[in-house]
Amino acid sequence: EVEGSADAFNANPIGTGPFVVESFSPNDQVIYQANPNYRDPNKPYFASVNLKGGGDAASAARAVLQTGDWDHAWNLQVEPAVLADLAKGGKGTFYAVAGTDLERININHSDPNTEVEGQRSYYKQPHPFLSDKAVRQAMNLATDRDTITTQFYGEGELPTPDVLNGLPAFDSPNTSYEFNLDKASQILDDAGWTMDGDVRTKDGVQLKITYATTINSVRQKTQQVIKQAFEEIGIKVNLQQVDSGIFFDGSPGNEQNINHFYTDINMYTSGPSTPTPTDFMILWYTGPDASNIAQQANRWNGQNVTRYQNPEYDKLYDQVRVETDLEKAAQILIQMNDLLINDVAVIPLVNRAADKYANSNTLVNDNLAISSFELNYWNIANWTRTAS
Repeated sequence: EVEGSADAFNANPIGTGPFVVESFSPNDQVIYQANPNYRDPNKPYFASVNLKGGGDAASAARAVLQTGDWDHAWNLQVEPAVLADLAKGGKGTFYAVAGTDLERININHSDPNTEVEGQRSYYKQPHPFLSDKAVRQAMNLATDRDTITTQFYGEGELPTPDVLNGLPAFDSPNTSYEFNLDKASQILDDAGWTMDGDVRTKDGVQLKITYATTINSVRQKTQQVIKQAFEEIGIKVNLQQVDSGIFFDGSPGNEQNINHFYTDINMYTSGPSTPTPTDFMILWYTGPDASNIAQQANRWNGQNVTRYQNPEYDKLYDQVRVETDLEKAAQILIQMNDLLINDVAVIPLVNRAADKYANSNTLVNDNLAISSFELNYWNIANWTRTAS
């Protein structure tokens, strides 16, 4: 691969879709022009499209619902009361689509602060205390999902103990969640993590974590709820917020992105893109020779960004991806879900909507065809405006 060629292609990709890139400004916007060679000569119905990125969800909602500056805003992780107030602007409409996405706390199973073979968060270097299952169990018990969903999320977005959500065939009957600070403290006591002032220590290691997420009012409020509970049980928390355009940017040189994962825990949403969710469960799969783990060797593009390693999980994943019997596949996927939850490989928070989005009153909503398994723009060749 020619150095920088991937970056050049990402900035100006060539494809067969309804639009081609006119200009791209990282973390800001990409402007598309209609593709003159598109297979349907009568489409698309827009000469150009400007997609804004980065910034914050409340501003995006305001630009559609209140000021009318833009036509469509997706992934509006904004408090219900704020959205309802913005919708009074009369320039657009807010929609929610039930889905399978998971807002979660990702646990870094590698050490983000120790450099090994020229890289931090290297999968061969375990985390100094998050490798202790007792610490992960205590954190899970100190996570108040009910408060988070009730106060910061909308109708139909529910607290969850599971990785797989919104797909009845894969619902686990074996899991549950509990908010119990006394039990969390007892687990840490039993594991030898003792209070030293207001922070627990063991063998000279302090329970101090850096907790990162995007700049977003819902996520900042969630961070505060979790920080308060964690600190009550003796886990010191340093909060970090990163602009979403940087946080989710996959550039190999971007050390603040989720691929590098240079903090102890972070928080964001994703979910399956297919009805049989092996594409989502690959996020905890090691792969042959650790090839699926994000690292310098693959330019931090491995899908396992948390550096979780479990041979039993890998074996189940290898089985399910070649299983043709859907009922058997469902049972394997439930086993995989339960393994992740029982091992506290990740801390699920909220089963979010497939999307909470806003449209200008001039867009025909039915033509958007929003679903759990596609990006919002998959059907953009058929987007149209109202006649008025």
